[in-house]
Amino acid sequence: MRLLALASRNLKEIYRDPLALGFLLGFPLVFMLLFGAIFSGDTLPEFTVGVIDEDNTMMSQAFVDQALPMVPVLEIATYDDTGTALKDLKFGELKAYIVIPPGFGQQVSSNWQGTKADILLQMTYDESDVMISEQLITIINDVTLAFARVEMPVTVDAKPIHVENQIDYIDFIGPGIIIFGLLILIPTSARTIVRDKEKGMLSRLLTTPTHPLDFILGYSLSNVAITIAQIIIFIFGAWAMGMDIIGNLGLAFLVFFLTGLCSIGIGMVIASLSRSENQAEPLAWLFAMPLAMLSGCWFSIEMMPSYIRTVAYAFPYAHAIDASRGILIRGVGLEAVGADFLFLAGWAVAIFAIGVVLFRRSMRS
Repeated sequence: MRLLALASRNLKEIYRDPLALGFLLGFPLVFMLLFGAIFSGDTLPEFTVGVIDEDNTMMSQAFVDQALPMVPVLEIATYDDTGTALKDLKFGELKAYIVIPPGFGQQVSSNWQGTKADILLQMTYDESDVMISEQLITIINDVTLAFARVEMPVTVDAKPIHVENQIDYIDFIGPGIIIFGLLILIPTSARTIVRDKEKGMLSRLLTTPTHPLDFILGYSLSNVAITIAQIIIFIFGAWAMGMDIIGNLGLAFLVFFLTGLCSIGIGMVIASLSRSENQAEPLAWLFAMPLAMLSGCWFSIEMMPSYIRTVAYAFPYAHAIDASRGILIRGVGLEAVGADFLFLAGWAVAIFAIGVVLFRRSMRS
C-alpha cells in the first residue's frame, strides 16, 4: 500500500506540473519534426561555386551560363581571376572554384562532332568540410559529362587548398563537439539557479541589500570558471584525438568563450521563466539539443535546407562553429571571422541583458 501511495503521490506531482509534463511528452516530437525538416527530400542544399572562364568562347560561356546553373545544388559566382576566388574560398564564401582552361570550347565541339577529345577542368576546393568536398567533385564531373555529351570521364584536376595538412574527419567534427560541450552549459546554469529558487535561498537573499544584478554576476562567474575549464579540456582532448590546430589558438579560445557566455545567458533566461527544476531541466534540453543539430555540430550545415540554415544562423552556435573551423582548420584570422565574432559578442551581451530583466521580474513576483 505504501508503494502505491508513493507512486500515486509522484504521479500527482507530475500531473500538477503541466509544463513539465508537456515537455516530457513533446520532447521526442520536437526531434521527429526536426529530423524530418533537415532530412526531407523536398529541398536540396546549395553550394556556392566560383567560376573563372579563361577560354572565353561561346561554348565556355554556354557552360557557365546554362549548364552549371541548371544544377539545383550549385550557386554560381563568376570571377575574373583566381586570386580573388582563392581569397573568398579561404574566407568561407565559396566551397570551390573552377577554372575553365583555354581550349575547353574546342574540346567540347570535337566531342559534339564525334571526335573524342579529353576535357580538362581545374577545380580548387575547401577540403575542411569533408562531407561535401567529394560530392562537389562528382557533381562537376557529371554536369560536364552531360554538357559535352560524352561517356568517358572528364578530367577534373581537383586540388585542396590545405595541401600541407591532411584533413581528417576529427578535424571537421572536433570544433562541433567542443561547441556541443558548451551547449551543455544551458541546462547546467539553469539548474543551479532554479534549485536555489526552489529551496528558498534566493528569497532569503532578497531580504538583504543585495541587488538582483549581484545575483546574476554571482551565478555567472562560477559558470564562467566552468566554461574556461571546459574549453581547455575540450581543446586538449580534440588535439589528443588527432585534430590539427593550424590557426591562432587564442582567437579560437575567444570564440569558444563567447559561445559559453551565450549558453550561460540562455540558461539564466530559462531559469527566470521556470518555477521548478522539473520545468527548467527539460526546457533547457529542449533548447540545447535542437540547437546542436541545427548548428552543424555533427554534420555539415550545408546539407540542410536553406530555411533551416536561416533559423540556425539566427542563433550563435552556427556562427561559432563556422568561425572555429575557419580558425582551427583553415588558419584564417580575425579579418575572416570578424562578422561571426561580432555576432557572438552581441548575442552574449543581449542575452545577459534579457536575463537580468527577467530575473529581476521573477524575483519580485
